[in-house]
Amino acid sequence: MIKFALRPNLIYILQLIIWNLFRKIDRIVMNEALDFDHSSIFTSLMFLGDILSGVILYKYQERFLATNNNNNNPSHFMNIILRKNTNKITPPDCEIKIYTLIFFSSFFDFIEFTLSVSYLPKFVNLSSSLQSRLSGILTISSALFFYYVLKLQIYKHQFFSLLIIGICLIIVIISEFLFQNFSDKINIFLPTTYFILALVTIFFIHFFNSLLDSIEKYLFEYDFFSPFKTLMWEGIFGLCITMIYYFIESPLDYFILYYEQKGWIKFTILIFLLFLYILLCGGRNAFRVITNKIYSPMAKTLTDYILNPFYHIYDFFRGNDFLINGSMKYFYFILNLILSFIITICGCIYNEFIVLFCYKLEFDTHDQISRRATLLAKDESNYSDDNNTESSDDL
Repeated sequence: MIKFALRPNLIYILQLIIWNLFRKIDRIVMNEALDFDHSSIFTSLMFLGDILSGVILYKYQERFLATNNNNNNPSHFMNIILRKNTNKITPPDCEIKIYTLIFFSSFFDFIEFTLSVSYLPKFVNLSSSLQSRLSGILTISSALFFYYVLKLQIYKHQFFSLLIIGICLIIVIISEFLFQNFSDKINIFLPTTYFILALVTIFFIHFFNSLLDSIEKYLFEYDFFSPFKTLMWEGIFGLCITMIYYFIESPLDYFILYYEQKGWIKFTILIFLLFLYILLCGGRNAFRVITNKIYSPMAKTLTDYILNPFYHIYDFFRGNDFLINGSMKYFYFILNLILSFIITICGCIYNEFIVLFCYKLEFDTHDQISRRATLLAKDESNYSDDNNTESSDDL
């Protein structure tokens, strides 16, 4: 038996998925319609979006808290509890450690984003969807941080999900290795070396992404740090790191060359789409920290790959992926499509959006714990009513 367990604050996860989708569409338009592929510029634009959304939401949150200061009860802003007199709450870590952690989270974000948009595309013979097909690494690594660093428990249904995700990832890697070899029967050593290097790069991309989510969760839960203030400082630190990086690779010359080659019309459209990209990054990362605060890093990672099956279908029928020697291979595509669906379903099982009623996998889920608590409260209420009735009869 399968049950879909929906919650009222699921809207924030849906919002994050939508912002992810629109940001991806914006990138596709710039790449395919405008032929803009200078990927390093997207790193600084992402951090600009973080600063913009972080400042706006943090200031609005403070103003919202000030206007509701008459009520002694905690206020809620985007389903985040805002408490009065937070200056009386002393976090266990000092400010130096807190801002050091934020700096490292920005650095990890810079590394994983730069590896993803700048260095991984240089593996020209690699499948463009391999990074997304291995996104299950995000859930596994985040769960390990969740268990060993934050000292929180992993239950039976979650361990089952991680096991199935791990098996699917192994199948993806083995099948991809075989298909990569079939694509070049003359020289097997070169594609094998590239494939291993690409796997290492993808692993570090997902690993640093998990580190970012885990640090943020630690700051939110243990140091009571505002998610939007965290996002603002991540953007500031990240932009400073990016400016240092631009001393090595400056994007200004590329913009001048693009204007000379493409003309002012395409250049104007490009500037508009880049500005839109800033807004989309800001919205996406705002809902990312909200999701991380309300749920967990594993729930956030689910949004990174929940639409993967649909992306794979799009890439295949567009002729952009799942090719061997330039021809479309249906078995290659169908195998990975099925594995993507399984990984997505297991991600939903881990985060208890899908509950399996078999082998007691449902026992420790939020849905069933709430149900048992409700039944227990009802039984206690009935027991109390029966005792009151018996006492009245004795009188």
